[in-house]
Amino acid sequence: MSGFFIVLFSIIFFSGCSHHQDGFSSLDDGASYKIINSADNCVPGRLIVRLSDNVSSFPEIGDLPIELSVKRLFPYNHKREHISQAQGLDKWYVVTFSQDEDLLFVANRIAEHHDVAIVEFDEIVTQDEYLSVQAPGPKSAGISRNDIDEYPFDDPELPYQWHYMNDGSLSEQSVAGADINLFPAWEYCTGDPRVIVAVIDDGLMYTHEDLAENMWVNQAEASGTSGVDDDGNGYVDDIYGYNFYDDSGVITWNKPYDIGHGTHVAGTIAAVNNNGKCVSGIAGGSGNGDGCKLMSCQIFSEQNSAAASSIAQALKYAADNGAVIANNSWNLNPNVASSDSYYESNYSSYKQAIDYFYQYASLEGVIDGGIVVFAAGNEGSPTPAYPGAYYSTICVTAMAPDFTAATYTNYGDGSNICAPGGQLTYGTIMGVSSTSIGQWGYDYMQGTSMAAPHVSGCAALGISYALQNGYSFTASEFKNLLLTSVHDINRYQKGFKQEFDFVSGTYVDIPLEPYQGKLGAGYIDAHLLLMQIQGTPCLYFQTGEYVYLSLDEYFGGGSSELSYLSAEISSADMSALGIESAPVLVDGKLKIKCSKAGRGRIKVTAIVGGTALGGDDKGGMEVAREFEMVVRKNVAENGGWL
Repeated sequence: MSGFFIVLFSIIFFSGCSHHQDGFSSLDDGASYKIINSADNCVPGRLIVRLSDNVSSFPEIGDLPIELSVKRLFPYNHKREHISQAQGLDKWYVVTFSQDEDLLFVANRIAEHHDVAIVEFDEIVTQDEYLSVQAPGPKSAGISRNDIDEYPFDDPELPYQWHYMNDGSLSEQSVAGADINLFPAWEYCTGDPRVIVAVIDDGLMYTHEDLAENMWVNQAEASGTSGVDDDGNGYVDDIYGYNFYDDSGVITWNKPYDIGHGTHVAGTIAAVNNNGKCVSGIAGGSGNGDGCKLMSCQIFSEQNSAAASSIAQALKYAADNGAVIANNSWNLNPNVASSDSYYESNYSSYKQAIDYFYQYASLEGVIDGGIVVFAAGNEGSPTPAYPGAYYSTICVTAMAPDFTAATYTNYGDGSNICAPGGQLTYGTIMGVSSTSIGQWGYDYMQGTSMAAPHVSGCAALGISYALQNGYSFTASEFKNLLLTSVHDINRYQKGFKQEFDFVSGTYVDIPLEPYQGKLGAGYIDAHLLLMQIQGTPCLYFQTGEYVYLSLDEYFGGGSSELSYLSAEISSADMSALGIESAPVLVDGKLKIKCSKAGRGRIKVTAIVGGTALGGDDKGGMEVAREFEMVVRKNVAENGGWL
């Protein structure tokens, strides 16, 4: 048996960043307003400096009796330099000096210079251990998924990835429908290698048997000369991405205290499908080399902290090198930033990098701009953490396998959408199963860190589908599609849920009402996203029961203004869904019974604006709409997934 860690991200506060030296004193000379953040939690001996717009190079800082090393925060990239200059990103510099120097003194002295616009302390985001549990080995769970006849792919762990398709059989606490409804989506699309997702995290295990085929590879560097920036993007030997923690092209995941957090996140997004190994990924392809690509942007190592400067570099690097989605399963402490305006004022450098990704990451002809996804945080706070709560990012809260809020999730204003994050107190297998650096190649984790890649994976799947079918969107339009491809989660946040308290060793009642309206728009549905991209509304059914559905809302009027003519389903779809008799329209409602799970199409024709067609008589216009029918075997007692 091997252990794994569930990861919580927060700010760690360091003392000693403003250590006074003999002969130095902090200054208050009127330039301190240029210093936008605190020195309490920062990298010693390093500052981030933005020059004024009319300055082309870093100035000489007179009367400062220390040696400074200066370099651009965002390196010169010959293909994108014009964009960097237009956005002022060429004005940002990293200034380093001895860690023994008084940081605040140096910041004030640099701020005095008239060519300096902003001075930032290089704040630190830390990766903390939250919980350690044991994961079951292969086939050791002893539980079979009896209610799903066939699985789309042969990956052995797929039957245990309830977060993709939950039939309620894996645990007493597991409820049918608490998933992202992935299997019907896979019938339309499984990914596309032209879509690149940047995983901004610790290093990805790019040799992993279930990830290697879907790793992004910088071919210019892979076939180039070691130690040379072969493609001129400002980074040397960046074959699978870049290690911003070590400032190296060597991605690491096997140092003594590495936990494989990024590797786990990456597997949910795009582990290779249908290869008979480990797990399935949301946008991992069909086993024919057609999965989305994963770019490793390493900002953590050995559970150590990441600097704001590295985060900013990673976001811009991802955008400049082809990524259209940036997954960030980390965050600041929820008490650090309280509003968008505070965040914008105090986190200027990587706030600007987030904006850069949102505006300039793109896939030509498909999406103009990029999608930035963040975890809400695992402190159980009624305030989601920044940068996730920032208005241009998508902030993801976590759902347990029974539709309730995961007890660790942050929630509240700024939360945008909910996705499965797992609940290990329901049993280890109720965590999220994905790729790992451990002996079996997969393990179970929980957290908003696990929820976020479900949204990133769905986004990758949606962009792949748009690419393959000729649809195009702005980043804002696609984000709107994501946030409306959801089902209601608020109705499940009622009463109490029992949760095991490891401190007391007993079960406690957790009230659910505080989560109502605070988890985002709803829980994401991958299939619904694809249907929204193609403009097809969805109708949802449970097997074995007659369903009566009003279709008035889809025709733009009430029943008094509609007269239904016909409902047509192909014989193939009738057979696939176990429909024995043709659907009928009764009192303006569609009556239908399906005996098999699956998906199909139905075409409904109505007269809008009367009871008869116009012509000789006063009447209406014939309108036909096609619907996607989605049939599941199991739903929750209170309606569940339906």
